[in-house]
Amino acid sequence: MMHPVITYVQGPPLQDLYRAFMDGFSDYMIRFDMNEARFESVFLVRDQNQPTRSVVAYADGRPVAVMLSGVAHLDTGWVTRCGGLAVAPDYRHLGIAHELMRQFDEQATGMRLLEVIQGNEPALALYERLGYRVVREIMYFQSVPTVTNATREQVPIRELFDAYYPAAGHKPIWQVDVRTTQQQTELVRVSEGETSGALLFRENLLLDVFGRDEDAEWLLRAAAAEGPIRLTLTSDRPALLMAARHLGFVQDEIAQFEMSKPGMET
Repeated sequence: MMHPVITYVQGPPLQDLYRAFMDGFSDYMIRFDMNEARFESVFLVRDQNQPTRSVVAYADGRPVAVMLSGVAHLDTGWVTRCGGLAVAPDYRHLGIAHELMRQFDEQATGMRLLEVIQGNEPALALYERLGYRVVREIMYFQSVPTVTNATREQVPIRELFDAYYPAAGHKPIWQVDVRTTQQQTELVRVSEGETSGALLFRENLLLDVFGRDEDAEWLLRAAAAEGPIRLTLTSDRPALLMAARHLGFVQDEIAQFEMSKPGMET
């Protein structure tokens, strides 16, 4: 069987981004069951993958692979993220993923960033060959019921940008950083006596925690006291990880590596 002729289009139609995404991830560890409108809402609007920066590979006019990409300017400089890379099962091992990543690197500005599910060895090997290195682990938890004496007060979201982000001693991952994504969020200040902190929610998902390491368990108790929540934690915040496990929060089987590669500013 002859290899098909593969062509690549940057800024393809939305329907081709969607078709290539769904075919490419059809046998993935995580099942994506969504229509085109939901795909656009989550991966393009919320996660700020920009169609003009994304690329679809075609074989005989059929979209068979996709690379989603977004770019943002943070206090550390420009960051360009690969927000999804997938090749349809029948078109793998033809060099398509490598070429999509080459095009991603070629058009990227500043630091290159991506995530890969732990256990996806082919993807991990590809990214390592291309010069990406693991920065930290990303883990997901489900809370259990907690009790707290802390009071909660919703505060204007501008305080997140004016006070909490500038003073934070940690760097949020792209998917939960309101500076890189478009999300409807709620910022809640929690306090008890002289102890205080802040929690950033999107509905029942705890996006971020702002406070002292020694208050980590108190903060998570306050976060989960009004009902079950899901939360994303990273390996560079060991106090929160220890607190979540001590409280009995249930960790998902799926975890990721965040990987990065330095790039030249332009």
